[in-house]
Amino acid sequence: MGKMFENIYMIDDDPIYLFLAKKLFIEQKFSQNIKTFENGKIAIESLLNSQNLKENLPDIIFLDLNMPLMNGWEFLDSLNAAPIPNKENITIIVMSSSINPMEIDMIKSYPVVQDYIVKPLTPADLQKLLAF
Repeated sequence: MGKMFENIYMIDDDPIYLFLAKKLFIEQKFSQNIKTFENGKIAIESLLNSQNLKENLPDIIFLDLNMPLMNGWEFLDSLNAAPIPNKENITIIVMSSSINPMEIDMIKSYPVVQDYIVKPLTPADLQKLLAF
């Protein structure tokens, strides 16, 4: 496998899914540095703090849509409004267990979102992302 992603954010409120996805990333040599967040609010705060701490932004964010406190849509709107330098370099992949056509159309209306993956994440999904 060619490149590995330096930093990954996973934003999902399902701890079992986060655990399995993290294991998959490591097994597939997709990334070693995976930060997980149970909602969009904590992830936005982390992105804003990374500027102060001079941490690298994530290369890729896997974003669940349905979460408490701040869902995926609210996260995308907050990210759009946040004063984060170079945020346009972050690849955002939306993950959902839904294949609602309206939801897919809404996702396509966000230029920052590169792809949409129906859960669960598979090794084939990761291979496809490495080809970006």
